Order: sequence, then structure tokens, then C-alpha cells
Amino acid sequence: MKKALIIIFAGIFTLNLAGCLTVETKEYSFKIKRSSGGEGKIKYINIMRTEDSASTIESDYNDLISTYLNGSKPEDELTGVKNVKKKLFEEDNQLCGEITFEFDDIKTLRFYKYSDKVWSYYINSNSLGIFGGNEAYFSSNGTYGGENMPVIFWNYDEKEFKFKTTLSQNDKKNTSLIENWRKREGK
Repeated sequence: MKKALIIIFAGIFTLNLAGCLTVETKEYSFKIKRSSGGEGKIKYINIMRTEDSASTIESDYNDLISTYLNGSKPEDELTGVKNVKKKLFEEDNQLCGEITFEFDDIKTLRFYKYSDKVWSYYINSNSLGIFGGNEAYFSSNGTYGGENMPVIFWNYDEKEFKFKTTLSQNDKKNTSLIENWRKREGK
């Protein structure tokens, strides 16, 4: 019984350490090239460490490199993608990340077709890609339904879907990982 409690406590503690990384904004871009397949890109702007993290900034940065950049976490979270490429880079004095990929069916990425007239995408707390959180609509090349209906709509014949979100959890004090990037990988 004691051993089971220790295992449960360790599991809960590990889950609390997860999610130590966040971003300020995400930019999504999807292009349909054939039927309902095509290519996509997600850009993560201003990668940061959350201040409620129980780990050190170095271990959070190492997690970013090992789990996200060199690991398979993005691929695991984006169902239906292939030919995935990932990179980290500095832009506007911020650490950014980018993932590009191909997909066979845009519907596997949570796009929905309504009556063969409209494409839609529902923005929720589990939006696409890594560094999840409570995402809020910022802009798009479609029509946004509003806070009471957080859905973006596009005409059915549209072949390119773009939208940008912000993460509401960033109203807390967070620490940018740009200095860690500059010391280790950045030039």
C-alpha cells in the first residue's frame, strides 16, 4: 500500500512539472495542395519558462531541446502529420520555434467541413501543437465567431488557412529562454 502511494505521489509530482514551458503567441498556417492533404506550419513566438515551474531554468531548457526539438513530442501531439521538420531560432530578441509538416487529411488536424460550404476550426484549450494552454483568438484570414463561439470559418473553396492565437496563461511572470539559447546554440 505504501509503495502504491509513493508511485501515485511521484506520478502526480511529475505531472506538475510538465507544462513548465509556454509561449506568448502561436501562428498557424495550413495549405491544401491536393484533395484534403497538404502542408502546415506552426510558429511558436517567445518560448518561455513559467514561473510556477518546480524545476530550474536549465532543466526546462534541456527539456525543450531533448523532448521537443530532438524528441518526438510534437509528432506525438499532432496526429496525422508526416515529414516533420523542427527548428529553434532567435527573432526580435525572442526565442522562437517552428514546426513544418505534411498531412494527408486536414480533418485529422481538427478542421471541420460543414455542409460542403464552410471550413471551420474550433479554438480551445487543447489547440494544435506543443506548448498548449488556454489559447485565445488574435487574428486570421477567416471569420471569427467571437468569444461565445470561438470558431474560425472559411469558405469551402479556400485553400489556405491562417490564424494567430495568444496564450492566456502568459499574464503571469514568465522567463524567456533566449539567454539559454544564446549561450548554447544561438550564434
